[in-house]
Amino acid sequence: MISSPCVFIIVVNWNGVADTLECLESLRHLDYPNFQVVLVDNASVDDSVEIVRRKAPSTRIIANTRNLGFTGGNNVGIRYALENGADYVWLLNNDTIVDRNALSSFLKAADSDPAIGILGSKIYYYSERSVLSFAGATIDWGKGRSPHVGRGESDRGQYDTVRDVERVSGCSMLVKKDVCDRVGLLDDDFFLYAEDVDWCVRARIAGFRCVYVPASMVFHKEAASMKAKDGKSTLFLYYNTRNFLKMITKHHRFPTRECLVMKVIFQNLRHRKRGLLKMVLSGFDRSVVPGPEDKAIFFGIRDFLSNRMGRRDYSF
Repeated sequence: MISSPCVFIIVVNWNGVADTLECLESLRHLDYPNFQVVLVDNASVDDSVEIVRRKAPSTRIIANTRNLGFTGGNNVGIRYALENGADYVWLLNNDTIVDRNALSSFLKAADSDPAIGILGSKIYYYSERSVLSFAGATIDWGKGRSPHVGRGESDRGQYDTVRDVERVSGCSMLVKKDVCDRVGLLDDDFFLYAEDVDWCVRARIAGFRCVYVPASMVFHKEAASMKAKDGKSTLFLYYNTRNFLKMITKHHRFPTRECLVMKVIFQNLRHRKRGLLKMVLSGFDRSVVPGPEDKAIFFGIRDFLSNRMGRRDYSF
């Protein structure tokens, strides 16, 4: 193990300069010395690049000419990090602040076993510092979801043990260089949501451990870049529905793959029976308007079935 591994912290920004500056400020207080911060801007229109250059001049900035999403933005940063000597990359949401021990706690856990490839933080709500948002996660392939352990619970120390998990959260995940070299980077087909789940699954298939590290504490504003509540929910429903189905086809074989795909699609449609009826009727009567959440799920299923991946510009 390298005595003081070089860590590149990758923060992707999209029109969220106020949150990004607060995140960068918290990184200044980390108790670990050997790190560099790379800000990847996804073609913001709020002068983010200029403001960060002025207020956080030590930050390395990569300005994309278009919005590459969570996957593409982070992949740009990861490639830059690997080309410049990174031993680890730490993917960190711009709408977070970190505890000063967050990175050193990660590396202490990573040093305990060379098989550990991906590590995730204990994540709290920013507005409720003692309430958990994430303490590991499971993957329910049959329901097409990956629920957070501990979400909404007050932290009483019930999740204070380092342990293997099926996946960690892309909100704060430390990834060893070996994982990038052997497994590859985030899947650009996903664009947004479920890409962290997919990366962890791929890493575990390759023999790496994914580990939850409770001493690495992060406080998350929960999708602050998605300002409208409805906008956030429909974006999540669309991309998560489509991408989880894609994940099933990537990681399962016939006939399990086909059974799981049909099961997840059927469950989504069964839970949206009224919306499905409205979608059908709207083709005959324009006064019938399906709800935005229904449309997001139906479009997600449709685009999966027609293999329309990557960024999709829908207004639900």
